[in-house]
Amino acid sequence: MALCPAGHESQTNDYCDTCGALMGGAPMTPAAEPAGTAVLPEESGAAASAAGPCPHCGAARDGRFCEECGFDFELAELVPPAAASAGAATPEASADPLAATTALPPGYDLDAEFEAAERAFAESGGASATPAPVVSTSPVSPTAASANAGSAETSPGSVAEPSAQQPAETSAPALVALVTADQEYYTAQVERGDIVEAEFPFPRYPGERRFALEADRVRIGRTSASRGIAVEIDLTGPPLDPAVSHLHAQLLRGPDGAWALVDLNSANGTRLNGSADPLPAETEVPVKAGDRIHLGVWTTLVLEEA
Repeated sequence: MALCPAGHESQTNDYCDTCGALMGGAPMTPAAEPAGTAVLPEESGAAASAAGPCPHCGAARDGRFCEECGFDFELAELVPPAAASAGAATPEASADPLAATTALPPGYDLDAEFEAAERAFAESGGASATPAPVVSTSPVSPTAASANAGSAETSPGSVAEPSAQQPAETSAPALVALVTADQEYYTAQVERGDIVEAEFPFPRYPGERRFALEADRVRIGRTSASRGIAVEIDLTGPPLDPAVSHLHAQLLRGPDGAWALVDLNSANGTRLNGSADPLPAETEVPVKAGDRIHLGVWTTLVLEEA
Protein backbone atom coordinates (compact mmCIF):
# COMPACT_ATOMS: atom_id res chain seq x y z
CA MET A 1 0.00 0.00 0.00
CA ALA A 2 1.56 3.33 -1.13
CA LEU A 3 1.67 6.66 0.71
CA CYS A 4 0.45 9.85 -0.95
CA PRO A 5 2.28 13.22 -0.55
CA ALA A 6 -0.13 14.08 2.29
CA GLY A 7 0.74 10.86 4.18
CA HIS A 8 -2.46 8.86 3.46
CA GLU A 9 -2.37 5.16 2.67
CA SER A 10 -3.86 4.55 -0.79
CA GLN A 11 -4.82 1.37 -2.64
CA THR A 12 -4.53 3.17 -5.98
CA ASN A 13 -1.26 4.23 -7.61
CA ASP A 14 -2.43 7.20 -9.71
CA TYR A 15 -4.40 9.37 -7.27
CA CYS A 16 -4.88 9.01 -3.51
CA ASP A 17 -8.32 7.53 -2.81
CA THR A 18 -8.54 9.55 0.44
CA CYS A 19 -7.56 13.13 -0.52
CA GLY A 20 -7.16 12.91 -4.32
CA ALA A 21 -3.50 13.99 -4.41
CA LEU A 22 -1.28 12.82 -7.31
CA MET A 23 0.72 9.79 -6.17
CA GLY A 24 4.47 10.33 -6.34
CA GLY A 25 4.14 14.12 -6.26
CA ALA A 26 5.96 16.55 -4.01
CA PRO A 27 5.07 16.44 -0.28
CA MET A 28 2.09 18.63 0.51
CA THR A 29 2.15 21.30 3.19
CA PRO A 30 -0.92 23.10 4.50
CA ALA A 31 -1.39 26.40 2.69
CA ALA A 32 -2.47 29.59 4.41
CA GLU A 33 -6.20 30.12 4.09
CA PRO A 34 -6.96 32.84 1.49
CA ALA A 35 -8.78 35.94 2.66
CA GLY A 36 -12.51 35.76 2.16
CA THR A 37 -12.68 31.98 2.24
CA ALA A 38 -15.81 30.77 3.99
CA VAL A 39 -15.17 27.93 6.42
CA LEU A 40 -18.08 25.77 7.53
CA PRO A 41 -18.30 24.96 11.22
CA GLU A 42 -17.13 21.51 12.23
CA GLU A 43 -20.22 20.88 14.31
CA SER A 44 -23.78 21.64 13.27
CA GLY A 45 -24.92 21.92 16.88
CA ALA A 46 -25.04 20.29 20.27
CA ALA A 47 -27.60 17.80 19.03
CA ALA A 48 -25.22 16.47 16.37
CA SER A 49 -22.31 15.96 18.79
CA ALA A 50 -24.56 14.36 21.41
CA ALA A 51 -25.82 11.75 18.94
CA GLY A 52 -22.53 9.82 18.99
CA PRO A 53 -20.56 8.29 16.12
CA CYS A 54 -21.98 6.55 13.06
CA PRO A 55 -23.17 3.02 14.00
CA HIS A 56 -21.91 1.64 10.66
CA CYS A 57 -18.38 3.05 10.22
CA GLY A 58 -17.67 4.80 13.56
CA ALA A 59 -17.08 8.23 11.98
CA ALA A 60 -18.06 11.33 13.97
CA ARG A 61 -21.49 12.71 13.16
CA ASP A 62 -21.60 16.07 11.38
CA GLY A 63 -25.10 16.64 10.03
CA ARG A 64 -27.86 14.33 8.86
CA PHE A 65 -25.72 12.06 6.64
CA CYS A 66 -22.44 10.35 7.59
CA GLU A 67 -19.61 11.87 5.54
CA GLU A 68 -17.87 8.48 5.32
CA CYS A 69 -20.61 5.92 4.52
CA GLY A 70 -23.77 7.99 3.90
CA PHE A 71 -25.72 6.63 6.92
CA ASP A 72 -28.95 8.64 7.46
CA PHE A 73 -29.11 9.51 11.19
CA GLU A 74 -32.55 11.21 11.03
CA LEU A 75 -34.15 8.33 9.10
CA ALA A 76 -32.79 5.85 11.65
CA GLU A 77 -34.41 7.85 14.47
CA LEU A 78 -37.84 7.63 12.74
CA VAL A 79 -37.74 3.84 12.26
CA PRO A 80 -39.12 1.73 15.20
CA PRO A 81 -36.33 0.29 17.41
CA ALA A 82 -37.18 -3.27 16.39
CA ALA A 83 -37.00 -2.35 12.73
CA ALA A 84 -33.72 -0.47 13.16
CA SER A 85 -32.11 -3.40 15.00
CA ALA A 86 -33.31 -5.82 12.34
CA GLY A 87 -31.88 -3.65 9.57
CA ALA A 88 -28.60 -2.96 11.37
CA ALA A 89 -27.94 -6.67 12.04
CA THR A 90 -26.59 -7.33 8.55
CA PRO A 91 -25.71 -4.02 6.86
CA GLU A 92 -23.23 -5.85 4.60
CA ALA A 93 -26.10 -7.60 2.84
CA SER A 94 -27.02 -4.41 0.93
CA ALA A 95 -24.85 -2.38 -1.41
CA ASP A 96 -26.75 0.72 -0.37
CA PRO A 97 -25.43 2.07 2.98
CA LEU A 98 -28.82 3.68 3.71
CA ALA A 99 -31.01 0.67 2.90
CA ALA A 100 -30.32 -1.08 6.23
CA THR A 101 -32.19 1.61 8.17
CA THR A 102 -35.52 0.95 6.36
CA ALA A 103 -36.00 -2.75 7.25
CA LEU A 104 -39.27 -3.68 9.02
CA PRO A 105 -39.57 -6.26 11.80
CA PRO A 106 -41.05 -9.71 11.00
CA GLY A 107 -44.85 -9.74 10.86
CA TYR A 108 -45.15 -5.95 10.44
CA ASP A 109 -48.15 -5.34 8.09
CA LEU A 110 -47.51 -1.99 6.40
CA ASP A 111 -50.65 -2.24 4.21
CA ALA A 112 -52.85 -2.70 7.30
CA GLU A 113 -51.34 0.43 8.84
CA PHE A 114 -52.19 2.48 5.74
CA GLU A 115 -55.76 1.09 5.58
CA ALA A 116 -56.39 1.90 9.26
CA ALA A 117 -55.08 5.44 8.79
CA GLU A 118 -57.28 5.90 5.72
CA ARG A 119 -60.42 4.74 7.58
CA ALA A 120 -59.68 7.05 10.51
CA PHE A 121 -59.21 9.98 8.14
CA ALA A 122 -62.51 9.29 6.34
CA GLU A 123 -64.45 8.88 9.62
CA SER A 124 -63.13 12.24 10.84
CA GLY A 125 -64.71 14.01 7.86
CA GLY A 126 -61.60 14.08 5.64
CA ALA A 127 -61.63 13.85 1.85
CA SER A 128 -62.38 10.52 0.22
CA ALA A 129 -59.43 8.43 -0.85
CA THR A 130 -61.31 7.14 -3.94
CA PRO A 131 -59.26 8.01 -7.05
CA ALA A 132 -60.73 10.50 -9.52
CA PRO A 133 -62.21 9.04 -12.73
CA VAL A 134 -59.95 9.04 -15.78
CA VAL A 135 -61.08 11.52 -18.43
CA SER A 136 -60.87 10.21 -21.98
CA THR A 137 -59.11 12.42 -24.52
CA SER A 138 -60.46 10.53 -27.60
CA PRO A 139 -62.24 12.61 -30.31
CA VAL A 140 -66.04 12.75 -29.89
CA SER A 141 -68.35 12.62 -32.93
CA PRO A 142 -71.06 15.34 -33.33
CA THR A 143 -73.81 12.72 -32.75
CA ALA A 144 -72.21 11.54 -29.51
CA ALA A 145 -71.63 15.13 -28.41
CA SER A 146 -75.31 16.05 -28.84
CA ALA A 147 -76.34 12.87 -27.00
CA ASN A 148 -74.07 13.77 -24.13
CA ALA A 149 -75.52 17.30 -24.07
CA GLY A 150 -79.04 15.88 -23.76
CA SER A 151 -78.08 13.58 -20.93
CA ALA A 152 -76.60 16.52 -19.05
CA GLU A 153 -80.05 17.92 -18.32
CA THR A 154 -80.91 17.58 -14.65
CA SER A 155 -84.15 17.33 -12.77
CA PRO A 156 -85.29 20.18 -10.49
CA GLY A 157 -83.29 20.27 -7.29
CA SER A 158 -80.37 18.28 -8.67
CA VAL A 159 -76.86 19.64 -9.12
CA ALA A 160 -75.14 19.35 -12.48
CA GLU A 161 -71.60 17.97 -12.46
CA PRO A 162 -68.92 20.20 -14.07
CA SER A 163 -68.25 19.12 -17.65
CA ALA A 164 -64.78 20.68 -18.05
CA GLN A 165 -62.06 18.11 -18.60
CA GLN A 166 -59.18 18.12 -16.14
CA PRO A 167 -55.69 18.29 -17.66
CA ALA A 168 -53.77 15.04 -17.34
CA GLU A 169 -50.75 15.06 -15.04
CA THR A 170 -47.45 15.15 -16.87
CA SER A 171 -44.13 14.02 -15.47
CA ALA A 172 -40.85 15.87 -15.88
CA PRO A 173 -38.57 14.68 -18.71
CA ALA A 174 -35.70 12.28 -18.04
CA LEU A 175 -32.37 14.02 -17.43
CA VAL A 176 -28.67 13.39 -17.92
CA ALA A 177 -25.79 15.16 -16.15
CA LEU A 178 -22.95 16.50 -18.30
CA VAL A 179 -19.81 16.82 -16.12
CA THR A 180 -17.21 19.36 -17.22
CA ALA A 181 -14.26 21.31 -15.86
CA ASP A 182 -15.84 24.78 -15.92
CA GLN A 183 -13.36 27.58 -16.68
CA GLU A 184 -15.91 30.33 -15.90
CA TYR A 185 -16.78 28.87 -12.47
CA TYR A 186 -13.06 28.36 -11.72
CA THR A 187 -12.15 31.96 -12.69
CA ALA A 188 -14.98 33.38 -10.55
CA GLN A 189 -13.62 31.57 -7.48
CA VAL A 190 -10.09 32.83 -8.15
CA GLU A 191 -11.34 36.43 -8.46
CA ARG A 192 -13.30 36.12 -5.19
CA GLY A 193 -10.24 34.74 -3.43
CA ASP A 194 -11.91 31.41 -2.62
CA ILE A 195 -8.99 29.49 -4.14
CA VAL A 196 -5.36 30.23 -5.05
CA GLU A 197 -4.65 29.63 -8.72
CA ALA A 198 -1.03 28.56 -8.09
CA GLU A 199 -2.15 25.83 -5.67
CA PHE A 200 -5.06 24.52 -7.77
CA PRO A 201 -4.26 25.09 -11.47
CA PHE A 202 -7.04 24.49 -13.98
CA PRO A 203 -6.66 21.08 -15.72
CA ARG A 204 -4.96 21.14 -19.11
CA TYR A 205 -7.18 18.38 -20.52
CA PRO A 206 -10.62 18.79 -18.89
CA GLY A 207 -12.75 16.43 -21.00
CA GLU A 208 -16.48 15.70 -20.56
CA ARG A 209 -18.46 12.84 -19.04
CA ARG A 210 -22.20 12.03 -19.15
CA PHE A 211 -24.24 10.27 -16.46
CA ALA A 212 -27.87 9.21 -16.97
CA LEU A 213 -30.11 9.95 -13.96
CA GLU A 214 -31.81 6.55 -13.87
CA ALA A 215 -32.34 5.90 -10.14
CA ASP A 216 -34.63 7.92 -7.85
CA ARG A 217 -31.56 8.87 -5.80
CA VAL A 218 -28.28 9.73 -7.53
CA ARG A 219 -25.32 10.41 -5.26
CA ILE A 220 -22.44 12.68 -6.35
CA GLY A 221 -18.90 12.36 -5.03
CA ARG A 222 -15.76 10.21 -5.23
CA THR A 223 -15.75 6.42 -4.88
CA SER A 224 -13.38 5.07 -2.23
CA ALA A 225 -12.61 1.34 -2.15
CA SER A 226 -10.86 1.58 1.22
CA ARG A 227 -13.89 3.27 2.82
CA GLY A 228 -16.52 1.20 0.99
CA ILE A 229 -18.10 4.28 -0.64
CA ALA A 230 -19.73 3.96 -4.08
CA VAL A 231 -21.62 6.77 -5.83
CA GLU A 232 -23.69 6.95 -9.01
CA ILE A 233 -21.89 10.04 -10.35
CA ASP A 234 -18.22 9.25 -9.66
CA LEU A 235 -15.94 12.30 -9.98
CA THR A 236 -12.74 10.42 -9.11
CA GLY A 237 -11.12 11.62 -12.36
CA PRO A 238 -9.04 12.38 -14.26
CA PRO A 239 -9.10 15.29 -14.00
CA LEU A 240 -9.40 14.88 -10.23
CA ASP A 241 -11.06 17.79 -8.40
CA PRO A 242 -9.42 17.81 -4.92
CA ALA A 243 -12.29 19.77 -3.30
CA VAL A 244 -15.03 17.21 -4.02
CA SER A 245 -16.07 15.17 -0.95
CA HIS A 246 -16.55 11.40 -1.14
CA LEU A 247 -20.28 11.93 -0.45
CA HIS A 248 -20.75 15.51 -1.65
CA ALA A 249 -24.39 15.87 -2.78
CA GLN A 250 -27.29 13.90 -4.20
CA LEU A 251 -30.17 14.30 -6.64
CA LEU A 252 -33.64 13.07 -5.59
CA ARG A 253 -36.52 12.37 -8.00
CA GLY A 254 -40.07 13.01 -6.73
CA PRO A 255 -43.27 11.10 -7.60
CA ASP A 256 -43.99 13.54 -10.45
CA GLY A 257 -40.53 13.08 -11.96
CA ALA A 258 -39.20 16.46 -10.78
CA TRP A 259 -35.69 16.57 -9.29
CA ALA A 260 -34.26 18.19 -6.16
CA LEU A 261 -30.61 18.76 -5.19
CA VAL A 262 -29.34 18.16 -1.63
CA ASP A 263 -25.88 19.09 -0.34
CA LEU A 264 -24.78 16.32 2.06
CA ASN A 265 -22.98 18.71 4.42
CA SER A 266 -19.92 18.69 2.15
CA ALA A 267 -16.68 20.32 3.28
CA ASN A 268 -16.58 22.90 0.46
CA GLY A 269 -20.28 23.35 -0.33
CA THR A 270 -22.45 23.11 -3.45
CA ARG A 271 -23.53 26.06 -5.62
CA LEU A 272 -26.19 26.52 -8.29
CA ASN A 273 -26.22 28.53 -11.52
CA GLY A 274 -23.12 30.62 -10.82
CA SER A 275 -24.15 31.79 -7.34
CA ALA A 276 -21.30 32.78 -5.01
CA ASP A 277 -23.24 31.50 -1.99
CA PRO A 278 -23.37 27.74 -1.30
CA LEU A 279 -26.71 25.99 -0.89
CA PRO A 280 -27.90 25.28 2.66
CA ALA A 281 -26.77 21.82 3.73
CA GLU A 282 -29.30 18.96 3.92
CA THR A 283 -32.00 21.05 2.21
CA GLU A 284 -33.88 20.02 -0.95
CA VAL A 285 -33.55 22.63 -3.71
CA PRO A 286 -35.59 22.08 -6.93
CA VAL A 287 -33.55 21.72 -10.13
CA LYS A 288 -34.49 21.16 -13.78
CA ALA A 289 -33.02 20.85 -17.24
CA GLY A 290 -30.64 23.73 -17.95
CA ASP A 291 -29.49 24.20 -14.34
CA ARG A 292 -25.76 24.16 -13.56
CA ILE A 293 -24.52 22.53 -10.34
CA HIS A 294 -21.07 23.68 -9.17
CA LEU A 295 -18.88 21.83 -6.68
CA GLY A 296 -15.22 21.52 -5.86
CA VAL A 297 -12.61 23.75 -7.53
CA TRP A 298 -13.79 23.57 -11.13
CA THR A 299 -16.43 20.84 -11.52
CA THR A 300 -19.85 21.72 -13.02
CA LEU A 301 -22.77 19.37 -13.73
CA VAL A 302 -25.10 20.63 -16.46
CA LEU A 303 -28.56 19.01 -16.37
CA GLU A 304 -29.91 18.22 -19.85
CA GLU A 305 -32.97 16.40 -21.17
CA ALA A 306 -32.15 12.82 -22.16
